[in-house]
Amino acid sequence: MKLTLTFICFLLLVCPGFAKDKKPNVVMLLSDDLGWKDIGCYGGPVKTPVLDKLAAEGVRFTDFHSGATVCSPSRATFLTGRSHIRAGVYSVINEQVHRMHLLESETTLAEVLKDAGYATAHFGKWHLGMPNNKRKTPTPTEHGFDYWFGLVNGAHPSHKDPTNFLRNGKPVGKMKGYSCQIVVDDAINWLETTPESDKPFFLNIWFNEPHAVIAAPDEIVSQYGVLNDQAAIYSGTVENSDRAIGRLLAKLEKLGQLDNTIIHYSSDNGSYRKDRVGKLRGSKGSHFEGGHRVPGIFYWKDGIPGGRVEDESAGAVDLLPTICGLAGIDQPGEKTLDGSDLTPLLTRSGKFERHQPLFWMNGTTMALRMGDYTLLAPGTTKLPYDNVTINRLLKQTEAAIGDDLEKELGGLDLRSRMFNGRFANPEADRLRNQFRAMFYFNEAAIPLMKKGSVNRVELYNLANDLSQKTDISADKPQIVARMKKQANTIYQSVMADGPEWVPPQETSQTAPPKSPSKPNDLLTRIDKTPLPEGYQGSSHQQYVDRVMGGLKPEQRARVGQLWNEKRRLDPNMPNPGASFVKILTHVAGDAGKSKQ
Repeated sequence: MKLTLTFICFLLLVCPGFAKDKKPNVVMLLSDDLGWKDIGCYGGPVKTPVLDKLAAEGVRFTDFHSGATVCSPSRATFLTGRSHIRAGVYSVINEQVHRMHLLESETTLAEVLKDAGYATAHFGKWHLGMPNNKRKTPTPTEHGFDYWFGLVNGAHPSHKDPTNFLRNGKPVGKMKGYSCQIVVDDAINWLETTPESDKPFFLNIWFNEPHAVIAAPDEIVSQYGVLNDQAAIYSGTVENSDRAIGRLLAKLEKLGQLDNTIIHYSSDNGSYRKDRVGKLRGSKGSHFEGGHRVPGIFYWKDGIPGGRVEDESAGAVDLLPTICGLAGIDQPGEKTLDGSDLTPLLTRSGKFERHQPLFWMNGTTMALRMGDYTLLAPGTTKLPYDNVTINRLLKQTEAAIGDDLEKELGGLDLRSRMFNGRFANPEADRLRNQFRAMFYFNEAAIPLMKKGSVNRVELYNLANDLSQKTDISADKPQIVARMKKQANTIYQSVMADGPEWVPPQETSQTAPPKSPSKPNDLLTRIDKTPLPEGYQGSSHQQYVDRVMGGLKPEQRARVGQLWNEKRRLDPNMPNPGASFVKILTHVAGDAGKSKQ
């Protein structure tokens, strides 16, 4: 007996998998408008001991990027591992103006984990579309979350004592405290009360801080300046979030779950404060580095060798395939993933290779990263902007504020301030609302965008010009040509997948995006065809990647249309992988066989 016990103890010590076959828990932490140089471990001015410890014991990326330069698109990419345009989100969503939202046909990280046996919950800001009195839109429930407690967009009237939280779609009413702490309170309560304690769990926690309108406890703000100083309040919101994260980690440790939990921390885009992006050019909304380079931390005591700083470029687009890789779960195979699996890099288990360059798209601008070079396309499509009215509103707002201008700006330039936070002056705030409305994405422009291309470009070498001061496109024609070709390939592929959200005045308010006409008979015929010769289910993803790589953008779009319709008509199909391959083979013609 003693020998047997000794042998079992030996196995427990040297073979962790023998003692614990439970998949790792997953906790995703996302700040809102946090800059690359905000938190302590990135050289920022804010005291963030909790995040600093995660970074010190995990992997801290110096070259990590958000999914987009603004909110809604970034979050769509975060959850899907795909360009936000493929996922239906072209720009920042306003439910009163737009029909676009995260398409229900998309496969989110929550859905992937739920299918793998995880309990899933979302806490905090959403901003990917919610139902309103005009139309029915998917909620986090339809995107794979068993439970959710959050906000359509920002906390109102500020981070302090918010009034607009929802729990599973139902208004909660006014809550006491600060948004980041309220969100973590609910996450802790969920951990304590969820009935399925034997399941691994996925917590998706999206903070509002430090997005305007900002608020933080006086005792924290006073460490950074006077209580009415906007920069000090901003720093206070970041430290308050760090304290909230600390309470969550303490609960995980008390529950014995911390060591087997994958934790990721980043931001949805760069800061709107130019003093919080370091030497980077640009800020929130810009395709220069300051608009999308953000903190990126990975921690998993049981699975990721820690104490490392990683200089490899990576981003939110990689999160879905990476979590799948770390947890040993198959990636969803029915759609093109733009991100790559970072698992070999994080676990030191092999060589990491990116299958497609990192890229960012918003409105009519695009940026592409290849090695140390970044290619910026300032205008893929020429869209009309009323610059005369925009400039008039800026001047009128400045005049309305008068002598209080410096106080109202809080260290920002007027243009940035117009997008971030309300004005105390009623007339200035009215003008601000008019100004912001000038920049709402116009869904009627989507057909024009689909005809666009990457033409006029700028090129920067980040190895010796991190501030992107010198455009070297004229000196590097071969690099420009190669990167433009790649950028146009990606642009056309993304735009072919993107749905056309017909403006409400042109269609019924509940109509879905355009889809192929009457495909039912065609799908029936496709179902009756045999699987292609040589196809093996064990190499499904390799086959799909191989065939999809040989298709034209319009063919990939057709595959997506037919697959979406197939899922709508037959959501419980017995073998979705085989059904997808039959559709792919039909569209590809002989392409599938020729690539065996």
